[in-house]
Amino acid sequence: MNGLGGKLPYPWLLYSKSTISDYWFLLQAILDKRMSRQALVLLLVVLLFGVLVPWYRGFSFFQPWVIAAYGSMALLFVAPAAAEFWAGTPAPASPGAILVRILAIVGFGWGLSAAMLLAAVITLNLSHRTGQLLIPPVGLLASVLSFSLTASLVIAAVCSLLAQRFSAATVKALLRAFFLLVLLALAFGSRWLPDSWQIALSDHSTRRALTRMAWESSAVCGVAACLLLALLLRTGARNGQMAAS
Repeated sequence: MNGLGGKLPYPWLLYSKSTISDYWFLLQAILDKRMSRQALVLLLVVLLFGVLVPWYRGFSFFQPWVIAAYGSMALLFVAPAAAEFWAGTPAPASPGAILVRILAIVGFGWGLSAAMLLAAVITLNLSHRTGQLLIPPVGLLASVLSFSLTASLVIAAVCSLLAQRFSAATVKALLRAFFLLVLLALAFGSRWLPDSWQIALSDHSTRRALTRMAWESSAVCGVAACLLLALLLRTGARNGQMAAS
């Protein structure tokens, strides 16, 4: 029993010799629990999209739009992490520290997306054995992964810039609204668009068209990422100087 008449949430605190070490151990326990929960969620995501989905879809998994969707999943992992960019970056932050954290966030999201795609290919080869290696078209795969990487850089930079002016919760709400609009457009866009537009979109859904579009989008996102990162480093350095003064 403690002085407030209740039990401590962590009884081993009674036997600690230092108050500082008490809170340090408590913080470690909380962080370990949070990291364990996040690791479990990521494991479930990899199992779902890396094993169950390709096993269920079979050879139709290699449809171009499915490969493009898997590559675009990196944006869903990068955006929330970038929304909390400044919460994990001490102020004042040097340009090097800002760039390293951006690359770490992008590397995490893009790497997880690539890992799910790799797991899906392995699952297909194990569950549908044909005597030869089953892989997506190399050109399509390279273009999708390139677009995924450059688009992740753009999303990370945009979210980090927004997080300078708004709270992480506000930025995440804006991201949810944006992704919801994109999802609604993909799901119900065919009902609203004229027939001429639907025919034009169907012409751009072939493997060759998607590959060309992904390469072109990669170039555009690459230029945009460089400009946005330069702006982020400039504003981050200026905010750091203001915080230091």
